[in-house]
Amino acid sequence: MEKNIEEESFEALPDNNLRLLLDTIEGINQTKEFKSVLVESMEAIRLIMNSEASSLMLIDKDTGELYVSMPTGPVKTDIAGKRIPKDKGISGWVVSQKRPYLTNNPAESEHFYGDLVEGFKTRNIICVPLINRENEVIGVMQALNRRDGNEFTTRDVPVMQALASHITSAIERTRMIDRLHDRLKEKDTIIAEIHHRIKNNLQVILSIVEIEAMDMEAGNPKDVLSEVAHRIKSMAKLHEMLSEKNLENLVELGGYLKQLSETIQETMHSILYNVKLELQSDKVEVRQEQALLCGLIINELLINIYKHAFLKDEQDGKIKINLTREDDQVKLEVSDNGVGLPEDFKFEKGESIGMWIVEELLKKLNAQISVEGVGGARFMITFSSE
Repeated sequence: MEKNIEEESFEALPDNNLRLLLDTIEGINQTKEFKSVLVESMEAIRLIMNSEASSLMLIDKDTGELYVSMPTGPVKTDIAGKRIPKDKGISGWVVSQKRPYLTNNPAESEHFYGDLVEGFKTRNIICVPLINRENEVIGVMQALNRRDGNEFTTRDVPVMQALASHITSAIERTRMIDRLHDRLKEKDTIIAEIHHRIKNNLQVILSIVEIEAMDMEAGNPKDVLSEVAHRIKSMAKLHEMLSEKNLENLVELGGYLKQLSETIQETMHSILYNVKLELQSDKVEVRQEQALLCGLIINELLINIYKHAFLKDEQDGKIKINLTREDDQVKLEVSDNGVGLPEDFKFEKGESIGMWIVEELLKKLNAQISVEGVGGARFMITFSSE
Protein backbone atom coordinates (compact mmCIF):
# COMPACT_ATOMS: atom_id res chain seq x y z
CA MET A 1 0.00 0.00 0.00
CA GLU A 2 0.99 3.63 -0.46
CA LYS A 3 2.47 5.30 2.63
CA ASN A 4 1.78 8.76 4.03
CA ILE A 5 5.37 9.53 5.00
CA GLU A 6 6.22 11.43 8.16
CA GLU A 7 9.64 12.42 9.52
CA GLU A 8 11.29 9.75 11.64
CA SER A 9 14.62 9.59 13.44
CA PHE A 10 17.53 7.16 13.22
CA GLU A 11 16.95 5.87 16.73
CA ALA A 12 15.12 2.77 15.56
CA LEU A 13 17.89 1.72 13.18
CA PRO A 14 20.18 -1.17 14.19
CA ASP A 15 23.75 -0.14 15.06
CA ASN A 16 25.24 -2.00 12.12
CA ASN A 17 22.96 -0.11 9.69
CA LEU A 18 23.97 3.20 11.23
CA ARG A 19 27.67 2.39 10.91
CA LEU A 20 27.13 1.30 7.31
CA LEU A 21 25.27 4.54 6.57
CA LEU A 22 28.01 6.71 8.11
CA ASP A 23 30.79 4.84 6.29
CA THR A 24 28.91 5.20 3.02
CA ILE A 25 28.36 8.95 3.51
CA GLU A 26 32.05 9.40 4.29
CA GLY A 27 33.02 7.52 1.12
CA ILE A 28 30.69 9.62 -1.04
CA ASN A 29 32.02 12.87 0.40
CA GLN A 30 35.61 11.85 -0.31
CA THR A 31 34.91 11.00 -3.95
CA LYS A 32 36.26 13.64 -6.34
CA GLU A 33 35.08 12.55 -9.80
CA PHE A 34 31.49 12.92 -10.99
CA LYS A 35 31.16 9.41 -12.44
CA SER A 36 32.65 7.86 -9.32
CA VAL A 37 30.19 9.80 -7.15
CA LEU A 38 27.28 8.32 -9.09
CA VAL A 39 28.67 4.77 -8.93
CA GLU A 40 29.38 5.03 -5.19
CA SER A 41 25.94 6.51 -4.55
CA MET A 42 23.99 3.85 -6.39
CA GLU A 43 25.86 0.97 -4.79
CA ALA A 44 25.37 2.61 -1.41
CA ILE A 45 21.61 2.85 -1.89
CA ARG A 46 21.29 -0.76 -3.01
CA LEU A 47 23.48 -2.02 -0.17
CA ILE A 48 21.96 -0.02 2.69
CA MET A 49 18.37 -0.47 1.55
CA ASN A 50 18.99 -4.19 0.80
CA SER A 51 17.25 -3.80 -2.55
CA GLU A 52 17.56 -5.59 -5.87
CA ALA A 53 18.10 -2.38 -7.77
CA SER A 54 18.67 1.32 -7.36
CA SER A 55 18.78 4.28 -9.68
CA LEU A 56 19.64 7.92 -9.64
CA MET A 57 17.70 10.10 -12.03
CA LEU A 58 18.96 13.59 -12.83
CA ILE A 59 17.03 16.45 -14.42
CA ASP A 60 18.02 17.50 -17.91
CA LYS A 61 18.24 21.30 -17.67
CA ASP A 62 17.30 21.73 -21.34
CA THR A 63 14.21 19.50 -21.48
CA GLY A 64 13.23 19.14 -17.82
CA GLU A 65 13.09 15.36 -18.29
CA LEU A 66 14.49 12.90 -15.79
CA TYR A 67 17.11 10.55 -17.19
CA VAL A 68 18.43 7.40 -15.52
CA SER A 69 22.10 7.71 -14.60
CA MET A 70 24.26 4.88 -13.27
CA PRO A 71 21.56 2.34 -12.31
CA THR A 72 22.30 -0.92 -10.50
CA GLY A 73 20.50 -4.21 -10.62
CA PRO A 74 19.74 -7.01 -13.08
CA VAL A 75 18.68 -4.72 -15.99
CA LYS A 76 21.06 -1.81 -15.37
CA THR A 77 22.44 -1.92 -18.93
CA ASP A 78 18.97 -1.75 -20.48
CA ILE A 79 17.67 1.00 -18.23
CA ALA A 80 20.67 3.33 -18.35
CA GLY A 81 19.84 6.55 -20.18
CA LYS A 82 16.08 5.99 -20.19
CA ARG A 83 14.02 9.17 -19.85
CA ILE A 84 10.78 10.02 -18.09
CA PRO A 85 8.71 13.17 -18.69
CA LYS A 86 9.09 15.59 -15.78
CA ASP A 87 5.42 15.36 -14.83
CA LYS A 88 5.06 11.56 -15.06
CA GLY A 89 5.51 8.67 -12.67
CA ILE A 90 6.48 8.47 -9.05
CA SER A 91 9.74 10.30 -9.75
CA GLY A 92 7.83 13.16 -11.40
CA TRP A 93 5.56 13.43 -8.37
CA VAL A 94 8.57 13.51 -6.03
CA VAL A 95 10.15 16.31 -8.11
CA SER A 96 7.00 18.42 -8.14
CA GLN A 97 6.17 17.87 -4.46
CA LYS A 98 9.78 17.85 -3.16
CA ARG A 99 8.72 14.99 -0.90
CA PRO A 100 9.66 11.32 -0.54
CA TYR A 101 7.32 8.61 -1.82
CA LEU A 102 7.02 4.98 -0.73
CA THR A 103 4.76 2.24 -1.98
CA ASN A 104 4.78 -1.53 -1.58
CA ASN A 105 2.13 -2.00 -4.25
CA PRO A 106 3.07 0.23 -7.22
CA ALA A 107 0.48 -1.36 -9.51
CA GLU A 108 -2.24 0.30 -7.43
CA SER A 109 -0.47 3.67 -7.20
CA GLU A 110 -1.96 6.44 -9.29
CA HIS A 111 1.55 7.83 -9.84
CA PHE A 112 3.30 4.67 -11.06
CA TYR A 113 4.55 5.18 -14.62
CA GLY A 114 5.23 1.51 -15.31
CA ASP A 115 8.43 -0.48 -15.64
CA LEU A 116 10.86 1.08 -18.12
CA VAL A 117 12.21 -2.21 -19.50
CA GLU A 118 11.04 -5.77 -19.92
CA GLY A 119 12.44 -8.36 -17.56
CA PHE A 120 12.08 -6.28 -14.41
CA LYS A 121 8.90 -5.96 -12.37
CA THR A 122 8.72 -3.37 -9.61
CA ARG A 123 7.27 -4.89 -6.39
CA ASN A 124 7.97 -1.95 -4.13
CA ILE A 125 9.79 1.36 -4.38
CA ILE A 126 11.05 4.21 -2.23
CA CYS A 127 11.96 7.49 -3.93
CA VAL A 128 13.37 10.73 -2.47
CA PRO A 129 14.28 14.09 -4.09
CA LEU A 130 17.79 15.49 -4.44
CA ILE A 131 17.46 19.10 -3.24
CA ASN A 132 20.39 21.52 -3.51
CA ARG A 133 21.24 24.57 -1.40
CA GLU A 134 19.03 26.79 -3.53
CA ASN A 135 16.08 24.51 -2.66
CA GLU A 136 15.98 23.28 -6.26
CA VAL A 137 15.36 19.64 -7.13
CA ILE A 138 18.18 18.36 -9.34
CA GLY A 139 16.97 14.76 -9.50
CA VAL A 140 15.69 11.80 -7.49
CA MET A 141 17.13 8.58 -6.15
CA GLN A 142 15.22 5.41 -5.59
CA ALA A 143 15.56 1.86 -4.31
CA LEU A 144 13.46 -0.88 -5.85
CA ASN A 145 12.38 -4.33 -4.65
CA ARG A 146 13.60 -5.03 -1.13
CA ARG A 147 15.20 -8.45 -1.03
CA ASP A 148 13.69 -11.58 0.51
CA GLY A 149 10.19 -10.33 -0.23
CA ASN A 150 10.33 -7.72 2.49
CA GLU A 151 8.69 -4.31 2.31
CA PHE A 152 10.03 -0.80 2.66
CA THR A 153 8.86 1.05 5.76
CA THR A 154 8.73 4.67 6.87
CA ARG A 155 11.83 3.90 8.98
CA ASP A 156 13.75 3.73 5.67
CA VAL A 157 12.85 7.30 4.72
CA PRO A 158 15.33 9.19 6.94
CA VAL A 159 18.09 6.86 5.77
CA MET A 160 17.33 7.67 2.15
CA GLN A 161 17.04 11.37 2.94
CA ALA A 162 20.42 11.40 4.68
CA LEU A 163 21.96 9.71 1.67
CA ALA A 164 20.17 12.09 -0.70
CA SER A 165 21.52 15.13 1.13
CA HIS A 166 25.13 14.00 0.89
CA ILE A 167 24.78 12.67 -2.64
CA THR A 168 23.34 16.03 -3.75
CA SER A 169 26.26 17.90 -2.17
CA ALA A 170 28.76 15.53 -3.82
CA ILE A 171 27.11 15.91 -7.22
CA GLU A 172 27.04 19.72 -6.98
CA ARG A 173 30.67 19.79 -5.80
CA THR A 174 31.96 17.55 -8.59
CA ARG A 175 29.94 19.46 -11.20
CA MET A 176 31.53 22.68 -10.00
CA ILE A 177 34.99 21.09 -10.19
CA ASP A 178 34.26 19.83 -13.72
CA ARG A 179 33.11 23.32 -14.76
CA LEU A 180 36.30 24.82 -13.34
CA HIS A 181 38.40 22.26 -15.22
CA ASP A 182 36.53 23.06 -18.45
CA ARG A 183 37.07 26.79 -17.92
CA LEU A 184 40.77 26.25 -17.25
CA LYS A 185 41.10 24.24 -20.45
CA GLU A 186 39.24 26.95 -22.34
CA LYS A 187 41.49 29.65 -20.87
CA ASP A 188 44.59 27.63 -21.78
CA THR A 189 43.34 27.39 -25.36
CA ILE A 190 42.58 31.11 -25.48
CA ILE A 191 45.95 32.06 -24.01
CA ALA A 192 47.74 29.87 -26.56
CA GLU A 193 45.69 31.52 -29.31
CA ILE A 194 46.55 34.98 -27.99
CA HIS A 195 50.25 34.18 -27.98
CA HIS A 196 49.89 32.97 -31.56
CA ARG A 197 48.13 36.19 -32.57
CA ILE A 198 50.69 38.36 -30.82
CA LYS A 199 53.45 36.49 -32.62
CA ASN A 200 51.72 37.12 -35.95
CA ASN A 201 51.09 40.77 -35.09
CA LEU A 202 54.72 41.32 -34.15
CA GLN A 203 55.69 39.78 -37.49
CA VAL A 204 53.40 42.26 -39.25
CA ILE A 205 55.01 45.15 -37.38
CA LEU A 206 58.48 43.84 -38.20
CA SER A 207 57.60 43.63 -41.92
CA ILE A 208 56.24 47.18 -41.90
CA VAL A 209 59.30 48.52 -40.10
CA GLU A 210 61.58 46.81 -42.62
CA ILE A 211 59.65 48.36 -45.51
CA GLU A 212 59.69 51.79 -43.90
CA ALA A 213 63.40 51.47 -43.18
CA MET A 214 64.14 51.11 -46.89
CA ASP A 215 62.58 54.53 -47.50
CA MET A 216 63.91 56.14 -44.36
CA GLU A 217 66.34 58.37 -46.23
CA ALA A 218 63.59 59.73 -48.47
CA GLY A 219 61.30 60.71 -45.59
CA ASN A 220 61.33 62.15 -42.14
CA PRO A 221 62.52 59.48 -39.67
CA LYS A 222 60.32 60.99 -36.95
CA ASP A 223 57.21 60.67 -39.14
CA VAL A 224 58.12 57.10 -40.04
CA LEU A 225 58.47 56.11 -36.40
CA SER A 226 55.23 57.92 -35.55
CA GLU A 227 53.31 55.92 -38.15
CA VAL A 228 54.79 52.66 -36.90
CA ALA A 229 53.71 53.69 -33.38
CA HIS A 230 50.12 54.20 -34.62
CA ARG A 231 50.08 50.69 -36.04
CA ILE A 232 51.31 49.23 -32.79
CA LYS A 233 48.66 51.20 -30.88
CA SER A 234 45.89 49.86 -33.12
CA MET A 235 46.96 46.29 -32.34
CA ALA A 236 47.32 47.05 -28.63
CA LYS A 237 43.84 48.59 -28.53
CA LEU A 238 42.31 45.39 -29.90
CA HIS A 239 44.11 43.20 -27.35
CA GLU A 240 42.94 45.56 -24.62
CA MET A 241 39.33 45.19 -25.76
CA LEU A 242 39.62 41.42 -25.94
CA SER A 243 40.93 41.20 -22.39
CA GLU A 244 38.10 43.42 -21.15
CA LYS A 245 35.54 41.17 -22.86
CA ASN A 246 36.90 37.96 -21.33
CA LEU A 247 38.80 37.11 -24.48
CA GLU A 248 35.77 36.32 -26.59
CA ASN A 249 36.34 35.28 -30.17
CA LEU A 250 33.96 37.91 -31.57
CA VAL A 251 34.66 41.63 -31.46
CA GLU A 252 32.10 44.43 -31.71
CA LEU A 253 33.74 46.22 -34.63
CA GLY A 254 32.07 49.62 -34.17
CA GLY A 255 33.31 49.94 -30.60
CA TYR A 256 36.83 48.96 -31.59
CA LEU A 257 36.96 51.42 -34.50
CA LYS A 258 35.55 54.17 -32.26
CA GLN A 259 38.31 53.73 -29.70
CA LEU A 260 40.93 53.45 -32.43
CA SER A 261 39.79 56.53 -34.36
CA GLU A 262 39.61 58.60 -31.16
CA THR A 263 43.20 57.65 -30.35
CA ILE A 264 44.36 58.70 -33.81
CA GLN A 265 42.35 61.94 -33.62
CA GLU A 266 43.94 62.86 -30.29
CA THR A 267 47.41 62.26 -31.71
CA MET A 268 46.81 64.24 -34.93
CA HIS A 269 44.91 67.10 -33.27
CA SER A 270 48.09 69.06 -32.66
CA ILE A 271 48.81 68.99 -36.40
CA LEU A 272 45.30 69.69 -37.72
CA TYR A 273 43.18 71.05 -34.89
CA ASN A 274 40.30 72.02 -37.20
CA VAL A 275 39.55 68.49 -38.47
CA LYS A 276 36.54 66.69 -36.98
CA LEU A 277 36.07 62.95 -37.12
CA GLU A 278 32.62 61.33 -36.97
CA LEU A 279 31.74 57.65 -36.74
CA GLN A 280 28.32 56.08 -37.33
CA SER A 281 28.01 52.37 -36.74
CA ASP A 282 25.55 49.53 -36.62
CA LYS A 283 26.27 46.79 -34.10
CA VAL A 284 28.55 44.55 -36.12
CA GLU A 285 30.38 41.57 -34.63
CA VAL A 286 33.29 40.05 -36.53
CA ARG A 287 36.07 37.61 -35.80
CA GLN A 288 39.21 38.83 -34.06
CA GLU A 289 41.28 38.47 -37.21
CA GLN A 290 38.83 40.56 -39.20
CA ALA A 291 38.67 43.24 -36.50
CA LEU A 292 42.45 43.58 -36.46
CA LEU A 293 42.65 43.84 -40.25
CA CYS A 294 39.89 46.49 -40.26
CA GLY A 295 41.69 48.38 -37.52
CA LEU A 296 44.95 48.42 -39.43
CA ILE A 297 43.18 49.51 -42.63
CA ILE A 298 41.41 52.37 -40.81
CA ASN A 299 44.73 53.30 -39.22
CA GLU A 300 46.43 53.65 -42.62
CA LEU A 301 43.51 55.47 -44.25
CA LEU A 302 43.12 57.99 -41.43
CA ILE A 303 46.82 58.77 -41.24
CA ASN A 304 46.91 59.21 -45.02
CA ILE A 305 43.88 61.54 -44.87
CA TYR A 306 45.35 63.63 -42.07
CA LYS A 307 48.66 63.94 -43.92
CA HIS A 308 47.44 64.65 -47.44
CA ALA A 309 43.73 65.55 -47.61
CA PHE A 310 43.67 68.96 -46.00
CA LEU A 311 45.40 72.29 -46.49
CA LYS A 312 46.40 73.61 -43.11
CA ASP A 313 44.21 76.39 -41.70
CA GLU A 314 42.31 76.84 -44.97
CA GLN A 315 39.20 74.78 -44.29
CA ASP A 316 37.29 72.93 -41.58
CA GLY A 317 38.04 69.31 -42.32
CA LYS A 318 35.58 66.48 -41.82
CA ILE A 319 36.29 62.76 -41.78
CA LYS A 320 33.43 60.28 -41.65
CA ILE A 321 33.52 56.58 -40.88
CA ASN A 322 30.33 54.67 -41.56
CA LEU A 323 29.94 50.99 -40.62
CA THR A 324 26.86 49.02 -41.66
CA ARG A 325 25.82 45.42 -42.14
CA GLU A 326 23.44 43.87 -44.64
CA ASP A 327 22.89 40.15 -44.12
CA ASP A 328 26.42 38.71 -43.96
CA GLN A 329 28.05 41.65 -45.76
CA VAL A 330 29.91 44.29 -43.76
CA LYS A 331 30.31 47.70 -45.37
CA LEU A 332 32.97 50.07 -44.08
CA GLU A 333 33.17 53.53 -45.61
CA VAL A 334 35.79 56.20 -44.90
CA SER A 335 35.39 59.63 -46.49
CA ASP A 336 36.66 63.20 -46.16
CA ASN A 337 35.93 66.64 -47.63
CA GLY A 338 39.55 67.31 -48.51
CA VAL A 339 41.37 67.92 -51.77
CA GLY A 340 40.44 64.54 -53.25
CA LEU A 341 42.58 62.00 -55.07
CA PRO A 342 44.51 62.16 -58.35
CA GLU A 343 42.48 61.09 -61.36
CA ASP A 344 44.81 58.16 -62.01
CA PHE A 345 44.91 57.00 -58.37
CA LYS A 346 45.15 53.23 -57.98
CA PHE A 347 46.24 51.08 -55.07
CA GLU A 348 48.19 48.89 -57.48
CA LYS A 349 50.47 51.78 -58.35
CA GLY A 350 51.84 51.85 -54.81
CA GLU A 351 51.14 55.57 -54.25
CA SER A 352 52.70 55.26 -50.80
CA ILE A 353 53.77 52.63 -48.33
CA GLY A 354 50.52 53.26 -46.45
CA MET A 355 48.39 52.55 -49.52
CA TRP A 356 50.46 49.48 -50.32
CA ILE A 357 49.80 48.23 -46.78
CA VAL A 358 46.05 48.85 -47.25
CA GLU A 359 46.09 46.84 -50.45
CA GLU A 360 47.80 43.89 -48.74
CA LEU A 361 45.44 44.04 -45.77
CA LEU A 362 42.41 44.06 -48.08
CA LYS A 363 43.67 40.85 -49.65
CA LYS A 364 43.96 39.20 -46.22
CA LEU A 365 40.45 40.38 -45.37
CA ASN A 366 39.09 39.07 -48.70
CA ALA A 367 37.54 42.50 -49.13
CA GLN A 368 36.49 44.51 -52.15
CA ILE A 369 37.18 48.25 -52.31
CA SER A 370 35.97 51.06 -54.51
CA VAL A 371 37.42 54.57 -54.47
CA GLU A 372 36.06 58.00 -55.39
CA GLY A 373 38.33 61.06 -55.42
CA VAL A 374 36.15 64.03 -56.46
CA GLY A 375 34.99 66.47 -53.77
CA GLY A 376 37.13 64.66 -51.27
CA ALA A 377 38.22 61.04 -50.98
CA ARG A 378 35.85 58.16 -50.38
CA PHE A 379 36.91 54.57 -49.70
CA MET A 380 34.15 51.92 -49.67
CA ILE A 381 35.16 48.49 -48.36
CA THR A 382 32.94 45.40 -48.40
CA PHE A 383 33.66 41.97 -46.92
CA SER A 384 31.83 38.94 -45.60
CA SER A 385 31.49 38.46 -41.84
CA GLU A 386 31.22 34.69 -42.25
